[in-house]
Amino acid sequence: MSVRRPPFGEWPWIVAALALAIVAELGLRTAGLPRLARAFGTPLRTDDSTRAEPAHPTGPPVLDDRARRQVRATRRVMRHWPFGDTCLRQALVSGALLRRLRPELLVGVAKIDGHVRAHAWLEINGGILDPLGAASSYTPLLSLDAMDTK
Repeated sequence: MSVRRPPFGEWPWIVAALALAIVAELGLRTAGLPRLARAFGTPLRTDDSTRAEPAHPTGPPVLDDRARRQVRATRRVMRHWPFGDTCLRQALVSGALLRRLRPELLVGVAKIDGHVRAHAWLEINGGILDPLGAASSYTPLLSLDAMDTK
């Protein structure tokens, strides 16, 4: 089995994604999600009042070549991440790399097979960036007033 080597132009984004993944891992354990998301330039959406985009985004966002390379780099790093390739970690790292596009982090819940499940994704310019394609199955948590927002 041969391993496909990433293109040379993606290596800087892979290194950046790796560094951000380390910071995200530490931050998730120490800072709390709202604070970490803000620090990453991907604020956690807690209500619909600040939203400038349509209420129900559809489809993926339109990304330029640079943004697509950044998302691919995140996926490459997170695929091998020793602490789990979770949607939250992917969304935080991708959001930090894409912060020039002003992404927002959303966390939602759904009852699946009798269990409550959580999922995280990004919304960028009215589109959904979700590697799992599952965001439409989840109800966004938009009221986090009780959550610690240090």
